[in-house]
Amino acid sequence: MRRKAIYTVLLLLTELLLVFPAVQQQTQWFKLKPLNGVTVTAEQPQLNLKTFLSGDFQKQEDKYLAENLGFREWLIRCYNQFSWSLFRKTQNKTIFVDKDNWIFNDYTIKHHYGLSVYDYFGSNGQAIQKMRNDAKMLFLLQGVLKEYGVSFFVCLAPGKDMVCDAHVPEVKGFNRTPGIKAIDVFPPLFDSLGIHYLDFSKYYMEIRDTVSYPLYLKSSSHWSNQAAVFAADTLFHYMEHLSGINMPDLNIGEAYLDHTHFLDSDLEEVMNLMWPIETDVHWYNKVSVEADTAAVKPKLFTVGDSYYKGFMYNLDLDLFFDTHHYWYYNKIVHDDPLHTHADEVDIIHELLSSDIVMLMYSPSNLFDLNRHFLTRSLLSLFYEDGTAEAKLEEIKQNIRSVPEWYSSIEQAALNGGRDLEQELESNARYMLYNSPGIYFGEFNADSIPSCRNSRIANIKAQ
Repeated sequence: MRRKAIYTVLLLLTELLLVFPAVQQQTQWFKLKPLNGVTVTAEQPQLNLKTFLSGDFQKQEDKYLAENLGFREWLIRCYNQFSWSLFRKTQNKTIFVDKDNWIFNDYTIKHHYGLSVYDYFGSNGQAIQKMRNDAKMLFLLQGVLKEYGVSFFVCLAPGKDMVCDAHVPEVKGFNRTPGIKAIDVFPPLFDSLGIHYLDFSKYYMEIRDTVSYPLYLKSSSHWSNQAAVFAADTLFHYMEHLSGINMPDLNIGEAYLDHTHFLDSDLEEVMNLMWPIETDVHWYNKVSVEADTAAVKPKLFTVGDSYYKGFMYNLDLDLFFDTHHYWYYNKIVHDDPLHTHADEVDIIHELLSSDIVMLMYSPSNLFDLNRHFLTRSLLSLFYEDGTAEAKLEEIKQNIRSVPEWYSSIEQAALNGGRDLEQELESNARYMLYNSPGIYFGEFNADSIPSCRNSRIANIKAQ
């Protein structure tokens, strides 16, 4: 009788285990922590005779059920924790961990091994030419904005793989010949052209063994709270020097222990474990503004990568800036109640209504410093609306007029299975975006082109 009771209980438990996931899927009674990372949602398929007979419905239904299974988040975290705790393996293929639990993402690892260049170019020569063109466009934009009272500069953020190079794990398969790094090429170009820039990358390499606070946390891809706060103090003073504006002074208070803030464990979060690898408590600094009735809050416009978020989430930027619009990778707009995407914004108005414009990228993202921001800005400032498209047609005609050139594009379209006109458009647009000499001609520090969009005067008058 006792054995029968035990079997009955085990049977009931087994049935509950089978039923509970389905019940959770339908009711969502238990609120589980969502998984971190990028996911592609599978749509629930529509059943019809055609999709059923072809098997498409069954395949799509399997994907949908797998992604929407009850307790899926908890089960995945359990499996990930099991793999990590017993075998020190992570199921996220973009994450690498060294023996001391320092975590790095794949593109930072690539930068460390000198392979980032191959994600953008076929050779070092192509990369250098692109960076020279970008530097020329930076110089032009700096000169034009200066003429209208707007300060412009580049902020070179640090890189975890450079500052913490002793902790970068060895990765098999990265056996390609190392290429150049943009962080080694841009500063000399900036110096030769007189482009304003602030190099935190170099500075952090110099102070990493002497500062009393961590520049990076093991589980984050970005600078620590303390590093970002002290960097902000340097950054604000540089802005004051460049613009001549007496900004509110940043006061850095005592350090305190607190549970992990946003971004400080971003790499560990995408591992989707059950528990923290080491600790979820870190040191942070309180920040305030020193009273100064003569201080002025400038309008800041920033385009850059996620390192700028170190300022967004560790400082109350409203205390220091009248407005502080931020375009994430020149795409998503932050801190602007009127816009969500950069394409929606009148670029001329955004530039000329700002007091300070900052372009900010970390070393692993510098190869694509332009990201069409420089091109779009200059085309808008130097040409009337619509002129850029006319220039694009002119470039396409020039390509057609050179038999060897046009033939190479025909062959490229054929080899890639692409439409010829689309291939021609792509090549012409690449030249328009990356060869400033095409639409500005030759220029130097003493001869910045004088052509301007007629809308500029009206915008400045506002």
